[in-house]
Amino acid sequence: MLEPYEGKLSRTVLRGEGGSNALDLPDVQKQGDFFVESPIILFASIIWYLKIYQNGKYCTFPHAIEFLNRRYEDIFPILTSYPELENYLSPFMDAWLGGAAEQLMGQIASAKIPLSRMISPQLYWVMSDSEFTLDINNPEEPKILCVGNNPDRQNIYGAALGLYNSRIVKLINKKGMLKSSVIIDELPTIYFKGLDNLIATARSNKVAVCLGFQDFSQLVRDYGDKEAKVVMNTVGNIFSGQVVGETAKTLSERFGKVLQKRQSISINRQDVSTSINTQMDALIPPSKISGLTQGMFVGSVSDNFNERIEQKIFHCEIVVDAEKVKREERAYKKIPVITDFTDEDGNDRMKETVQANYRRIKEEVKQIVQEELERIAGDDNLKYLLQQK
Repeated sequence: MLEPYEGKLSRTVLRGEGGSNALDLPDVQKQGDFFVESPIILFASIIWYLKIYQNGKYCTFPHAIEFLNRRYEDIFPILTSYPELENYLSPFMDAWLGGAAEQLMGQIASAKIPLSRMISPQLYWVMSDSEFTLDINNPEEPKILCVGNNPDRQNIYGAALGLYNSRIVKLINKKGMLKSSVIIDELPTIYFKGLDNLIATARSNKVAVCLGFQDFSQLVRDYGDKEAKVVMNTVGNIFSGQVVGETAKTLSERFGKVLQKRQSISINRQDVSTSINTQMDALIPPSKISGLTQGMFVGSVSDNFNERIEQKIFHCEIVVDAEKVKREERAYKKIPVITDFTDEDGNDRMKETVQANYRRIKEEVKQIVQEELERIAGDDNLKYLLQQK
């Protein structure tokens, strides 16, 4: 819902030690709630203000967080002084002028509390400058972007990754771009805003989307029932290992049924009777999906009108050449570390650089607030905003 200025990714290397991305997911099922929408509007106003101020020179996520943590007596006059932001701020200004200080503090705290967890010198370093843009499938500047998360700080870094991911989804889903692939492992642990739209429209723009997760119930829990259903029903190709319960039933229903011939024999003292009938049975029963062993998969694939696939439903086993895999793993080379800004010994110079960047951002925001208040105080048409403090 919030976008970094011009879609640029700050600091080239996002170095994590975990295998999955985690995010303290937003209240996707509470949209429209007062204390959910209020912080969104407030923070969006700050982002928009920083984009306007000096042509977006200071429009970064760390600057926005620091600005949010200034006194609201300073924030509101500055934001309201711009005509573009008056309508955004009108609910907050009404509360301020009406003496509803407790309500106002609750609205501001709803934005401050989750974002304050992200205040750290390391995260400020990553997100405070721009090395490359996020249009990774740009024909003139193609890129491969790989991001991971540190499981020890997944609730902190996950929100930053979610911000980048949401922006990437918008930038790559355009005409005239290179073929590209978005591979997301452990999907429920990170929130992708606009993911359902990407799946529905990306194929025409040559974007392949691969989603990996353990069970449908995870998606329902973290994305909400409506959005999870859209994601599950929009995908055309499914590859599944062993799953149980409702997920197994859902997959079985998706694979469809087949007409089976059944023969029954009844024996009594006088004679033997045989009856034959037909019945629609599940092509791949839930019990079979629940009992798959490692390496065995079921699934379905989609085709094109000029590339027909006769057998679209499959139940197969992946045969792995273990020796070949071991030889390949022995030939692996370590990925070079371009920039390491972790708190490890022997990295004092880099740590000081990170701390200096952290202090610089804080000082820049202080300077912005001071200059803006002086501008308002010197403008006869705006000085009334300061008198309301």
